[in-house]
Amino acid sequence: MPFRQILQFFIIYFFGFILSATKLYGAEFQTETALVYIEVDGESAAEIAIRLQESGATKKEISSATRKQIGKLSIKHELIIKELEKFQGKIESQFVRLVNAVKVRLPIDKLEKALSIEGVSGVSPVAQFYPLTSTSVPFIKASKIWNRKNYPATGKGIKIGIIDSGIDYTHAMFGGNGSESDYQINDPSIVEEGSFPTKKVAGGYDFAGDDYDGTKTPRPDGDPIDCAANSHGSHVAGIAAGFGVLSNGKTYTNGYEKLLDIDKFLIGPGVAPEAQLYALKVFGCKGTTGLSVEAMEWASDPNGDGDFVDRLDLVNLSLGTSYTPPEFESNAASRLVKLGCAVVRAAGNSGNNFYSLMVFDESEITVANSIDNGIEYDSIEVTSPSELSGHYEAVEAGFTRKLKDVGEIKAKAVFSDPPQACLALNNSDEIKGNIAIINRGICFFFDKIQRAKEAGAIAVIVVNNEGGPPIPMGTSGGIVDIPAVMITRRDGLKLIEQSRNGVFVKLGGDFTILGGAELSDQLAPSSSRGPVYETHMLKPDLAAPGFNIQSARAGGGSYSMLSAGTSMAAPHVAGVAALILERNPDWGPNAIKAAMINTAIEMRDENNEIYPESRIGAGRVSPLMAIDTSVIVFDDDYPERVSLSFGLLDVNGPYTEGRKLTLKNYSNEPWESTIDVTDTIINNGVNIFADIKKITVPAFGQTTIDFKLSIDPTKLELGFDSTTPPEVKGGPRHIAHEASGQIWFRGESASVHLPFHMIIRVVGNHRVEESQVQITSSDDMVPLPVAVVGDNTHSSPLVSAFQLGYQSPSRRYEDRARASRDLIAIGASSNASGSDSTSDPTVYFGIVMDGAWIVPQSFLTDLKIDVDTNLDGEVDIELTNGSSGNVLASKDITERELADDSYYTLVRDIKSDKYKLGEMLNVFASSKRDTSLLNNNVMVFSVMASELGLAEGDFEIQYRFNNIYESTRWIPFHIDSPALMTVNPNIDNTPFHEIDKMAPIMLNRSALKSHGYIHSTLPKLLLLFHHNNLKNSFDIVSFREGVLDSDNDGLLDQWELKYFNDIAKVDRTTDYDGDSFPDSSEFFAGTNPLDDQSLLRFTLPVDVIGQKVLLRWDSVPNKRYRIERSNGNYGDWKVLASGLLADSNTMSYIDLRINNSLPVFYKLAVEDN
Repeated sequence: MPFRQILQFFIIYFFGFILSATKLYGAEFQTETALVYIEVDGESAAEIAIRLQESGATKKEISSATRKQIGKLSIKHELIIKELEKFQGKIESQFVRLVNAVKVRLPIDKLEKALSIEGVSGVSPVAQFYPLTSTSVPFIKASKIWNRKNYPATGKGIKIGIIDSGIDYTHAMFGGNGSESDYQINDPSIVEEGSFPTKKVAGGYDFAGDDYDGTKTPRPDGDPIDCAANSHGSHVAGIAAGFGVLSNGKTYTNGYEKLLDIDKFLIGPGVAPEAQLYALKVFGCKGTTGLSVEAMEWASDPNGDGDFVDRLDLVNLSLGTSYTPPEFESNAASRLVKLGCAVVRAAGNSGNNFYSLMVFDESEITVANSIDNGIEYDSIEVTSPSELSGHYEAVEAGFTRKLKDVGEIKAKAVFSDPPQACLALNNSDEIKGNIAIINRGICFFFDKIQRAKEAGAIAVIVVNNEGGPPIPMGTSGGIVDIPAVMITRRDGLKLIEQSRNGVFVKLGGDFTILGGAELSDQLAPSSSRGPVYETHMLKPDLAAPGFNIQSARAGGGSYSMLSAGTSMAAPHVAGVAALILERNPDWGPNAIKAAMINTAIEMRDENNEIYPESRIGAGRVSPLMAIDTSVIVFDDDYPERVSLSFGLLDVNGPYTEGRKLTLKNYSNEPWESTIDVTDTIINNGVNIFADIKKITVPAFGQTTIDFKLSIDPTKLELGFDSTTPPEVKGGPRHIAHEASGQIWFRGESASVHLPFHMIIRVVGNHRVEESQVQITSSDDMVPLPVAVVGDNTHSSPLVSAFQLGYQSPSRRYEDRARASRDLIAIGASSNASGSDSTSDPTVYFGIVMDGAWIVPQSFLTDLKIDVDTNLDGEVDIELTNGSSGNVLASKDITERELADDSYYTLVRDIKSDKYKLGEMLNVFASSKRDTSLLNNNVMVFSVMASELGLAEGDFEIQYRFNNIYESTRWIPFHIDSPALMTVNPNIDNTPFHEIDKMAPIMLNRSALKSHGYIHSTLPKLLLLFHHNNLKNSFDIVSFREGVLDSDNDGLLDQWELKYFNDIAKVDRTTDYDGDSFPDSSEFFAGTNPLDDQSLLRFTLPVDVIGQKVLLRWDSVPNKRYRIERSNGNYGDWKVLASGLLADSNTMSYIDLRINNSLPVFYKLAVEDN
């Protein structure tokens, strides 16, 4: 843009300033030191190997090139390490194979200096990962592959790395003699002669040391034996490739050619019982780990000679962290796959919550947790009415009186009021002497059951609030002296529906065992849901049994332990991958992954509904079909994904996208099939199709087919999938809107398929018709003529309205995560004037951020609103966003594993430092009204006055936005009498309005007068468009009294009268003060037209506050300004910020201080519109 030459310069010197790490990387770094990867310029050895491999180079050429590169990088690292040591850096690891980096623990005030070291290209935080916690192998029919006549496979010759807590190689499952004493005399810090490696555990390394917990410095050694206190890695390894332990405690050694009698086994064999295991120990005896990259580097080159020819065939990682893919670790995993090593990862145990699964890279095989046919449950019996009579699976609580001690209980079952029993029961008379039925959710199990006991219940039946089997209820302490059981959601709904007419139940006594086939191929409730955080791509890829799996216990000699989780599901898939690779040694990781995805088995919940792809991917792994398939199908553009994943689609009209699928035939005969698309989440507005209905894939050839995605947003159905209840444990749920299903290629003897998936936001382009509105009425209550124009194909697009409190310019961050922490505007509203009672009004805060959050978890967004309730300038209450699971379960809002899809305003009392739940974010749950909370940059916080500690009649507060990037000034707000009344009586007296029928926004002149407003400072209106595209998600409307420009000369009457007492004295061409700037320019720039020395200037003195430079200047509303900066060289100007739109008579901009000990110049300019 051209700009007017009205400038001012000034100089600031900065000495010894270092940008804090919390500013640079977000809220992850809260300690005095930070463990980071210092990324180094240049390709890693793997990148060179992959490039040469793709160009057709020989193995000898590749080996020579990688060894040469490793030598170069090692020299480069030594120079960088010397510089890091000058900054008190403690080096923990160097990486030259998969990635090119140095891991170092640095003081956080030295991180910016590290970036200035020659050869350093970036700094990334080290992510911390958690370990994720013998009927399953026969159930998936892996054992049938071992002993069949044609092409049997047991994993022989395949090398599996277990990146975990180590492996107890003394255990009988891995060929040990079954004696616990062998483990007890083993020194875990050294390798005793003859102890390791073994025939089964053929190698490995301890990268951690037993005392390592994720925070301490690792103490690596050569002995990767598992801790008895952990045992996670041993359990996982046994599932993947354990020999099996007979009932006499000895290792099974008689081969797998014949059908095995599993009843003779204490622990059944693993999926690939003759594969070799490599123990890559990254956990100590407890805690987390940041050592996964070290283990993956080792897996790429076990003998460390710089040649990748000895890399492992596959690795299993039953570890991770929820909601975020670590970018640096993703690079390592991706390159390991491209080198030919398949990577299998557990999806995580964060439950049915969107984006909660863990993943490194799209090329990994990510595994959900299913249930096999060996799970059994106790039961309760319904004796009346007859249409409900029968046995229902149930699980006793761990903290209540046991049914075996009480004996048989027969009584009427009464549904509690309130349903979750989080408050005292209103129907205690009905419950007394009977069995209480209580819904799971909102509050603790202990509190629910204790309230039922206090109401006189003789027992409690808790109804699960999510699909899948019942779970054993626990508590952090305390015993309730009545029995309690949990039943499934499906069964509970039946009992609740009939409870008004009388339901009679028997607990205890002689009960029937249920489970087995009835539960098989259901999804474990704890299995994490996709899609992938940040990329929105489909994960998990498929499921495998992981619910209550028996496998080896470290230190147990021959004994087993029972564990559940995706940690146990992943090694099932790792074992299957080993079987496929033995059968097809020329197949790469992508083909192995495709074979398993293409042949996976459909999974249904207890109501016979198919699970959505974001929970199970393609379905449950089928080893027999995967190893026998001769045809695979995958996304032609992204073969490493296999699945057809469209990511997040913002749809503002008819949408089409073309994609290609490739089918590859490994057999010596042509393969014919028909094409069929099935919808799992049925959505009439989404259509995926191919123009052809039949295909033929030639022998040893491939065929590529064009598919088209077509979306008609007017027909979209935005709702829940049939397996996802509208509530989670902590309350009503917010969801992302999905469309997904399977694309089938059905042949005569076999079929293959792959899943498709997308997240859809229906968006529009609404805006205000006029951003400056004239007010002519002098009434006390004035309806403001705010008109919204534009289009939106959403069935009910919403706008929310607030009294603007503060507007901030964009910092223009390109990174989404940083932009989502950059405030653009904040405002407030109250329903005090719109509700029948003002004794406890609700206050609403609307915010606009420069970038979108994906899910509004507190540990991902860093959005905080401080509230000063007594007007002393100090924070009394802090509001933030987050999920109910964190507050209800642990009070720790940073605990990712406890987070859920029920999003609330979290209220923190500063004095007590305790959190409680306020009101729901965006007011409404997805089941009530779609407010598009996820993947958005506008949000509404809401909190009742009593939750702020305010009493009736004392409703004046001040608030501010506060996070690592910006702390605004205190903003006054009168909850009981806002100057702008923005709530809508048609939508529950909230600030939400349906765009096509907005309720009037009212100006309260009486409030204006009592609050001290003057005509020139009328409050402004902030509008949030919840269903717009992100670039146009808000508008600000300013209001003016009377006529704006009566002589139509482009100069406002108010401005002309202020300086000249006459609206006819000047116009857009005059230059009253003769300074060569026309009066129109003076008006445009906001300078004094009577002063020939007035230049566009920053307000002095300039405030330098800690690490911030606060620049302020007088401005003209709706004019745009640009700031330029020069670091040490007055003539070398760079644009710092442009297009800064003024919304008032003053503006400000925050810059970050510079560490170069040179003078810094700033220049201010006005841009033409």
